[in-house]
Amino acid sequence: MAYVAIASLGAFALGAYVFLPDLQLKREVREFLQTDWKYLGVAWVLTFGVNELAKYHVDTAFTDTIYAMEGATVGVFQTVTARPLTMLFVFVYLVGFPFVVLFTYFKLKAHDREQAYRYAAAYACLVLLAAPFFVFVPVKVTGYSLVSVRPLLYDLNSIVMAGTFATDTLMKSFPSLHTGLSTLAAIFAWKTGDRLYAWTVTGAAACIVVSTFYLGIHWLLDAAFAVVLVLIAHEISQRIPLSFRLGALRRSGRGAGDRD
Repeated sequence: MAYVAIASLGAFALGAYVFLPDLQLKREVREFLQTDWKYLGVAWVLTFGVNELAKYHVDTAFTDTIYAMEGATVGVFQTVTARPLTMLFVFVYLVGFPFVVLFTYFKLKAHDREQAYRYAAAYACLVLLAAPFFVFVPVKVTGYSLVSVRPLLYDLNSIVMAGTFATDTLMKSFPSLHTGLSTLAAIFAWKTGDRLYAWTVTGAAACIVVSTFYLGIHWLLDAAFAVVLVLIAHEISQRIPLSFRLGALRRSGRGAGDRD
């Protein structure tokens, strides 16, 4: 966890240097303490709550149903495996994912505050939409379901394995929140107006999705259904009335698109 935290902070620092050159740290800290913690806090609480809820799922697993629909197709992603490739995808999965998901909020805020708040709302909607499936449609990860797929993430080292088994039932594969949340970040990245950032996040999201297959975590249907939920969550977020919040921002002299 320490390595992941340090690497994530490094990714954030690099992202701020490249994509937020006008960043004023004191102002951002002040705004975080005043407003941002509410949106990000709700997202964190929901994520934590859903992960805890998913530990209590129905006894009937649907792994065989998923297998009957797609077979062992996902095994093609492990046609070629190598230690350096595995480490790269582990980095993408553990560090790239939190970067694109969280940094996109701050990038949006620098360009369009309204969409930043809608992004937070879409995140919350997506997590809530996925929650019932974790409880009522438990599906085991591919690495422990298919002979042709190795659990590369969980077998990386004993610490990762111990941490995983202590916090995860390995039965909430469907749908893939790594796919869903990174795809959601990619969709909103295009609302920043920064094409370089949008392409960067889109490419990172694609790598994150591939990493879930390569590392022996998700099925193809996990990812496909996650994208469906993303479209629903995005549509809901765009219909939520935020006029009261934006009105307050304008009265304080900071509109939805202000860069300060």
